Amino acid sequence: MPFLPAPAPEPRHSGGAGGAGPAGTVPLWHAQKIALPKRVWGSGHYSPGAVRYRAQLAALDMRRQRCRAGVATLAAMLGDSKRTAERYLAELAAPGPDGVPETDVIRHTDPGGRGTTAERRVRPLGKAEHFAYVDVCACKALRPTQFVLYCALAYADAMHIPATASELAALLGVSERTVRRLLDALDALGWITLGRRAGYQGRHVITVNGCPGHGTSPAPSPDTNGGSGPDTSGGSLAIKEDTQLTDGRSTPERGSFRRRRDDGSYGPAPVDTCGNTPRVPAALRGRVRPAARPAYAGPPLTLSPRVWAVLDPVRDLLPACTPFTVRRIAREVGRQLDTGVFAEDIRDQLTRMRAQTHTIHDPGRWILGAALPARPGPCNTADCYRGYQRHTGTPCKACAELTAARLRAARPPHTSAWHECNQCRAPAHTPSPYGLCAACQPTGT
Repeated sequence: MPFLPAPAPEPRHSGGAGGAGPAGTVPLWHAQKIALPKRVWGSGHYSPGAVRYRAQLAALDMRRQRCRAGVATLAAMLGDSKRTAERYLAELAAPGPDGVPETDVIRHTDPGGRGTTAERRVRPLGKAEHFAYVDVCACKALRPTQFVLYCALAYADAMHIPATASELAALLGVSERTVRRLLDALDALGWITLGRRAGYQGRHVITVNGCPGHGTSPAPSPDTNGGSGPDTSGGSLAIKEDTQLTDGRSTPERGSFRRRRDDGSYGPAPVDTCGNTPRVPAALRGRVRPAARPAYAGPPLTLSPRVWAVLDPVRDLLPACTPFTVRRIAREVGRQLDTGVFAEDIRDQLTRMRAQTHTIHDPGRWILGAALPARPGPCNTADCYRGYQRHTGTPCKACAELTAARLRAARPPHTSAWHECNQCRAPAHTPSPYGLCAACQPTGT
């Protein structure tokens, strides 16, 4: 993109939104252009409103005294509220995608020690960094989304890149239909020239123009882009009645009128839907929690014969369980039978566990948590359950051997051993020379 000579920087001005002067005059900042980095408008990290304020700060930073405009002044330049300006300035002062903020705030004091308006400096443009060369008046006249689209079109026009609606929609985070509506709006305002189907293979040819207002900033259109209300830049919709939209025949000139409901002219009497009186229709009655738990009105509990045959050892414990718990027990028994476990094995397991357990406080929890789960012993075989054979109930020999082997491996070896004499077999703690004790050794040795 060629580097065009920058015109005179934007001076300090006061007035309405955008700083427009009297009618028929052209402000000094009208022809000013700035280089807006692509990392600001093309990364998707900053909101469209923050991109506008970044452009305005870059224009003011080109002055000799740099940017000394306060928050209220910046908000008046762009036609926003002070709260909206503070939100966008805080977004620019936060660290960016690479950890560097776009603006720095420098505090100043006068010689008397009193604080003055803070100075805001924008992040400089890199040597090989891409940017869009746009007019300053575009950030004042266009809506935030339109301004970001205008920056993208200016960059694409300078780089001779054919921009498609899908690419622009991905950049703005909107639909293609919204992009087409924004292009039509920019074309109607004169910021671009949209040649429909005039390019290669029927593409649109988009030509970016300069500021078409000649000193007057066009008012932004209240386009909702499919929403429920215009963009209020962080504010709320109108809550007061517009007298121009109401019927003058039914609305008094001053004050308001009151509808009387006691004479029956307004309609039927209101219905109290808070209570549960018989006069209230059933569809409008409120939901009331019953005082006691209602009795079970569902189908009776029925179990298959194969499940009853398995649960015969714990038949006396089932009446103490809830229907929900009994159904869970039946499902667990059926699951084990479907996986190939014999019914006799499950019944013998329940019988053995019932004989080994002395006190059962919660029958359902004991059956589901202790009696029914298949827990093999250390040998991990199907016929072993907790160290006992399922069919005979005798201790498992494989588990006993494994337990003894683990105990031997965990016990330290015995190091103290007795040494005997080879002749008289007398014991000794230490080995004797030549294998003989002192009494058996020959004299003179």
